[in-house]
Amino acid sequence: MESKLPPSRNRCKKGSSEPFNPRIRILSLMHAIVLFCSAAVSVWASTAAAAVSDGAASKFTAEEYSRKTIHHSAQKPGYTCWVGGWQMPDQSLMVTFKEVTGPAQGRPRAKLEWQEAFGLMKVDPARDFTGLHMADIYMRSTNGASNWSVVAAAEFSGPATGYVWGGSHCALADGTLLRAVDGSAVPEIDLPRRVFFQRSHDLGRTWGEPEIPPEPIRPVTNYIGDFGDCITRIRHLRGGGLVATGVKRIDPSPAKRNLGEPVLMFSDGDGRHWTAQRIELKPEQRGPNVWDEWDSAELADGKFLCVFRRGDPKSGKEARWQGLLERKGESWTIEKYHPAPFAHSGHPELLATREGVVLHIATDGAYWTADAGKSWQRLAVKGLSREYRSNYYPRSFQADDGRIYVFSHQGSDDPYGKTDQAIVMDTFRLRIGK
Repeated sequence: MESKLPPSRNRCKKGSSEPFNPRIRILSLMHAIVLFCSAAVSVWASTAAAAVSDGAASKFTAEEYSRKTIHHSAQKPGYTCWVGGWQMPDQSLMVTFKEVTGPAQGRPRAKLEWQEAFGLMKVDPARDFTGLHMADIYMRSTNGASNWSVVAAAEFSGPATGYVWGGSHCALADGTLLRAVDGSAVPEIDLPRRVFFQRSHDLGRTWGEPEIPPEPIRPVTNYIGDFGDCITRIRHLRGGGLVATGVKRIDPSPAKRNLGEPVLMFSDGDGRHWTAQRIELKPEQRGPNVWDEWDSAELADGKFLCVFRRGDPKSGKEARWQGLLERKGESWTIEKYHPAPFAHSGHPELLATREGVVLHIATDGAYWTADAGKSWQRLAVKGLSREYRSNYYPRSFQADDGRIYVFSHQGSDDPYGKTDQAIVMDTFRLRIGK
């Protein structure tokens, strides 16, 4: 990925032919210092302390690193992607992902109205999944990830794969699985046409009735297609509750679908009593292409360090920003909101570790911060000859024994039959000191 860090600039001019005048030179020098400082402040403001240091000097390093492909489709090229991963209360490990199989050519097409509703599939038949076998696969390991077995293949039908957010899965204290679903993505299945929760008591084999949360509320009803709202993360809180994060769309017009607001909800530990939280947004936190996928990590002081996927205010290109989500009375605000020193790389992934640091994991590398995002250090990985980089859309957790697991998929946001995808697992431990 191309670095988003500001390039160095040459501020020195040489070869002047003007006659020497001490007073002019002194004034010019003072003026140059002012300009230099102004430029430095401008650069600092645009990056706002989002500096990265070399991992060679890191206080924290990764050791016992390994990478392993844990699943490939029975056919090639395989379509296996959009992972989620978690530890169960019995300390077994689980991972979920989508798997699609069937012919790459000669398939039926979705209804024209569905092609219109899902956008890209109208212009690219390889993104129309009509006529293919689709399932959310659930795999489990009971021996510390040495071996994996498929415990469930929850089949679904529809022209698109965006039915369940893999990264939203969360295991509750009694072994129940909780996930977020978009019923608008599967028009052939009788489900609410909005975002809702489901739970499974048998490791993903069967799923219960829809549970409607207070957010995201849609300004339209019975919508078919990708409305652009989501709940992509359900995480455990330090106090035993749950937090769910996502995005809602505030205008029904397709031309204004890029307008959004963040979704933040809290629940008790069983995920049945959700309360929506009000976030007071500042002007720079509103507007077209500001709100997309984002992730958060709970800090010891009750704040949340967040990394956001959004459009860059100047270039319009997708970028990473960061901020601190802080409670202010009965609502929340996002403070220290500025560009993060990471390249755009799909859904942000943050992991609050028991060692006290927060990791940012992506295809451009892994970084850690011990000061709530004021500075980031590249994570040096012992025994790895190159810089560590995850595969696409990583999902991570730290197991009870301290080992960190990162699951991701080989490839990117690929059309069907074009790229050979696979599910990849990275593991390592954090070590304090070089």
